[in-house]
Amino acid sequence: MENLFKKIQELQDEACRLKEEEKERQKGYSASSPQPSSTWNLTTDRQQHSSRTLPPWDGEWLRAFRKDAGPWNGEKLVVLSLFDGIGGIWAALTRLGIPFTGYSSEVSIPALEVLKAKYPEVHHVGDVRKVERMTVTEKVDLVVGGFPCQDLSCMGKREGLHGQRSKLFFDLLHVLKIFNPSWFLVENVASMTWMDRDEISKYLKLQPIELDSIELAPSKRRRLYWTNIPHPARLPRVKNHPSTFVQSCLLDGIALEEKTGIILSNNSYKSNSCQMELVLENGTSELRYLSHVELERIMGYPSNHTSLCIDEAENNSNPMISNVSRYVQTSNTYHKKRGKICGVGGPTRFCTPPASTLGEPLKDSVRWALLGNTFTVPVIAYLVSPLLKSSVRVLAQPVTISDPVKESECSVMDPDDVWALYNEHERPNWYALILRRSGDRFSRCGRPDKKNPLRIEMQYLEITQPYLEGEEDSWNMLRGTGLFELRQQIDCQISWVTFSHRVTSVVKVQDKFFIYPGQDEVWAVCSRKAWSNFFVYVVESSIDISRLQSGRPGNEGFNARCHLLIKTTEHETYRKTDTTLEFTDISLFCFRAPYVFKQQANMLRLEVGAKGRKVRNIESGIRRSKRKRKDTPEALRDDVNEEGEGYIANVFQGTDRVEQKGRAATTDIYDVGYGPQINASIDEESTQQHLADPETIIISDDDD
Repeated sequence: MENLFKKIQELQDEACRLKEEEKERQKGYSASSPQPSSTWNLTTDRQQHSSRTLPPWDGEWLRAFRKDAGPWNGEKLVVLSLFDGIGGIWAALTRLGIPFTGYSSEVSIPALEVLKAKYPEVHHVGDVRKVERMTVTEKVDLVVGGFPCQDLSCMGKREGLHGQRSKLFFDLLHVLKIFNPSWFLVENVASMTWMDRDEISKYLKLQPIELDSIELAPSKRRRLYWTNIPHPARLPRVKNHPSTFVQSCLLDGIALEEKTGIILSNNSYKSNSCQMELVLENGTSELRYLSHVELERIMGYPSNHTSLCIDEAENNSNPMISNVSRYVQTSNTYHKKRGKICGVGGPTRFCTPPASTLGEPLKDSVRWALLGNTFTVPVIAYLVSPLLKSSVRVLAQPVTISDPVKESECSVMDPDDVWALYNEHERPNWYALILRRSGDRFSRCGRPDKKNPLRIEMQYLEITQPYLEGEEDSWNMLRGTGLFELRQQIDCQISWVTFSHRVTSVVKVQDKFFIYPGQDEVWAVCSRKAWSNFFVYVVESSIDISRLQSGRPGNEGFNARCHLLIKTTEHETYRKTDTTLEFTDISLFCFRAPYVFKQQANMLRLEVGAKGRKVRNIESGIRRSKRKRKDTPEALRDDVNEEGEGYIANVFQGTDRVEQKGRAATTDIYDVGYGPQINASIDEESTQQHLADPETIIISDDDD
């Protein structure tokens, strides 16, 4: 026990030393940081408050970014923030020293009051669904929006992008279409299914960048960001620096973990399975949870950013604000931790309480929800930082959204789309023309908690005979480019697992389709001598459409300039090099690999093979429902359908193989196309087979 207390004392001394170092660094930062332009009207009180309470890890890398960009010499940015929350974008722009004219769309009452108190200069435009062109009369430079994630997250019901809450994305799309901003930044969870991610990319016309806030802050938060702002060239290497540890954000105590868990809207410290890491109180052996002020600092906000006072009577008299008591502590609530009564002292509207009386009139759960639904400020500052450079700003082009933006008219897969499917060697170079699709996300059944079985009718594309030359296996070819023709038979798929991506670089030549590597795509290039392949990033490519009708290989006028990708030590992560390769032989390109950017401009995470579509034992899906109903064949079938894209299968082997490797096997007009499936529906015989053989598995798109 004596050794334990000795160790605790050493940790306390170390914590005090770190605090003193951070105080000294903050003094140096405050003295040397460039001040905003005089035309940027911030109140003196706010400037003093911000400089006094900035989180300690704001300093070095942000200062280096500002120094590299030089002083701001342009007009103020006109920024429209949708789903604004508590103002993460305003905190990031303030941190960067970028002057702005702000417009905010937010409907949450507590969030609105935080915004009005902390950023009084920001204009409010109301519900995103009611925003029209004349709502903001100025030319909008930047639109930012982190739309609701409840239907996309692995912790939700997975209704998808067209769910009741996440479909607000299409209102965001509408705003982009009517304002044509120079830049946009769209954020959501990285645990969404690949179909939802691809549908978002389809309309925004670019691939997202994946970034975990643990790289720049003390909290884990893996997110996808779609932005046409050039990605930063380098990620600051501060993940393991003490300034990004939880300890640097504590008011007192000793952090037992260097980083904390994911801050959610409902993992309140009182009781939840997603509780935060514990803190050891100074001078005692007692453990406590992180406080709201410490969470604010962890997320990049000043201390007490969400601490407000409210006059309940005054706000309840406002017809636009009802039942304020849902959000605030009542006047007789005794705050045990601070030993004082909250809300006493006369009628006051929402305001920042003085430093001497840090009352918390907002309910703990409300403050926690505000922080759980907001941006991580240093991450947003990192992604927006390229706008510090005038050389980036002068290249701005208005964003053009030409596709329909009405939710009912939008879909990840449309008739007449060409999609790539995985072949027997898990190379996505089988192609099919989509005819019809139903079930799953395309047509809802009567019950909101159920999905109809997925059914996709399509015609495979088969490569023309001249392009087969040199292929040893005419069914599972190495090449994934060339001239293809429609197969007459109609095939059917009942799972998303067999699909890889929508083909965008395709030209229709009469009744044939020519597929080639397109700009900003990643392709595997095959080496027939080594019987292996390597990956390249296509910078630019071109073909001569007038020469495609000849149907002769080598006569396409193909030319491509690519950057070589080399694999890093991280799983499926590649680095884009400066090595440039020129190609004129299109037959070398094997298949296209879907990807997302990883952390910075030259890092990419590739999705190679169907293993990224998630394979797991079906029993885990059944176990969740055992508390509700019996495991009858009918109930099991419901469980499988609940998985959305789930179906019983022996993956890539065994019973799904029919004559000619899965395509032309039946006399019916519909043929069960290749893909790990037994039948075009889940029948009772298959269900009974699973009950007898637990090794049968289910494939689903649920994320970890």
